[in-house]
Amino acid sequence: MCSYTRAINCFYARAIAIGRFENYDYNIMSEVLIVLIMLFGNIVEVILILHTIKVNSKEPTATRAPCLGDSQFYRNPRTAQHLLWTAAECSKYYLCLDEEVFEFKCSQGLLFDVTRQICDFKTNIDNCDVILADEEPTKQQAENGSCDEGSTACGDGSCLATHYFCDGNPDCPDASDEAWCENRSDVNGALPCDRSRCKLPHCWCSEDGTDIPGNLTSPEIPQMITLSFEDAVNPDNFDSFIKMFTDDRKNPNGCPIRATFFVSHQYTNYRDVQHLWNLGHEIAIHSVTHRGPEDWWMQNATVEDWFDEMVGEANIINRFAGVRMQDIKGMRVPYLRVGWNRQFLMMTEFGFVYDSSIVAPPSSHPIWPYTLDYQAPHVCAETGQMCPTRSYPGIWEIPINPLLVGDQNCQTFESCSMDLTEDEIYGTLMNNFKMHYSSNRAPLGLHFSTAWIKNSKNFLALSKFVEDVLRLPDVYFVTNQQILEWMRHPRKLESLRAFGPWHCYNKKLDTHEIACDLPNLCKLPSRVLKTHRYLQTCFDCPKQYPWLRNEFGHE
Repeated sequence: MCSYTRAINCFYARAIAIGRFENYDYNIMSEVLIVLIMLFGNIVEVILILHTIKVNSKEPTATRAPCLGDSQFYRNPRTAQHLLWTAAECSKYYLCLDEEVFEFKCSQGLLFDVTRQICDFKTNIDNCDVILADEEPTKQQAENGSCDEGSTACGDGSCLATHYFCDGNPDCPDASDEAWCENRSDVNGALPCDRSRCKLPHCWCSEDGTDIPGNLTSPEIPQMITLSFEDAVNPDNFDSFIKMFTDDRKNPNGCPIRATFFVSHQYTNYRDVQHLWNLGHEIAIHSVTHRGPEDWWMQNATVEDWFDEMVGEANIINRFAGVRMQDIKGMRVPYLRVGWNRQFLMMTEFGFVYDSSIVAPPSSHPIWPYTLDYQAPHVCAETGQMCPTRSYPGIWEIPINPLLVGDQNCQTFESCSMDLTEDEIYGTLMNNFKMHYSSNRAPLGLHFSTAWIKNSKNFLALSKFVEDVLRLPDVYFVTNQQILEWMRHPRKLESLRAFGPWHCYNKKLDTHEIACDLPNLCKLPSRVLKTHRYLQTCFDCPKQYPWLRNEFGHE
């Protein structure tokens, strides 16, 4: 063990032993050690970080960290914008002494906090794009004078077609096309609503999001309610869904009520998903991994990551639950961490019809669904949401209007830290229903995890609520897809019985599309998860547990 009296000699010897500084001056090493001890206050910690320190001069000139700061750690300002929030880059930090730059790296699983000058768990780090403490992120684009019309200058002076800027995918050599992308700075930002151009059935917008489509009034339209459940579907919750959605619970048009399920991959029984789809419930996407940390989805996930997660899960559901690809139209982001333009670029390229992740501000007049042809009619309410800035024609957003639970506004019951009784849950459901029903009748979204319904008091309260509001002649429990069909073709109450998209589910299924009674129980290896996982499906077992970039489970 190195003592304080021999610290400098020990430091230098240790550095040479691990091959870090064999060509560097003893006095420089001494100064590095003194600064490190001042910052960390513990020689043991200083010796431990020797395993991660290296001299920056071996880096390529274009990416080499310059000398910055005054005896404080900093980040490399030359790091490409699209890499700033990756663990590999956010864990690095630098120290400059006598014009020599030294690179450090946090231990595995930790990132560097440039403000506090420490390594910490990734969930506690929110400044991966800050170079020096107390400074704003460095983001640059060049003047546009030398670029032709239709092109914009990158930070390095090269020109790029303007439509590539702020599309969610870095295209400039220095990734500066994704640097200035706030609403006011995005050169391709969506325009405010223009009702003269935005026409149903393909486009819908309004100034504040509260207008009813079709120039109809509240008494003329149905109060739509959508029940949505997210996460894994399996025997733990499947029976509760079967008991909740019985065929004797009917809408005023005589058809059974149905829900929307946002399915994630792990622990899902795909036979059960297939059965729910057979009954007429909507199956939508909630990702393959449902991975953490939560902010990864909005800050780190690339367009390719979004494709792997969402299209990957669509492929898994299609392959192992038999759900037709054309029936999979919607998605919800894990933790509601909206992924900015990257998410919606993926949705456009794949053909998703809608997202239901953006949280609207609390209001006495809730927000109606809208298309993303124009700017959203509200601010991005929730901390941790990066709403899109560009126009995505034809993509619908079914916003999450917060629920009033006690004196709190919550996206879901589970997002409120309250232990409610059965009567309180019922009262909360009814109060929020009345707020929608007595105002502009925007669709009421009641959003739960699939685990929520297993609790008996939750199940009973929701059952009572469903039974009571179904006594009203103008209340319909519908899926998200059915909401959008009404949005495209608004109908008055008296014509709903003839409204085709709301007719009883009678799709003709092929034999292989009908859920089996005894599914295959597949015990599958996973190279990624380093363990075996079980998969239940009516289809043949794959060779590997389906996962990112191997959604069909090939060997």
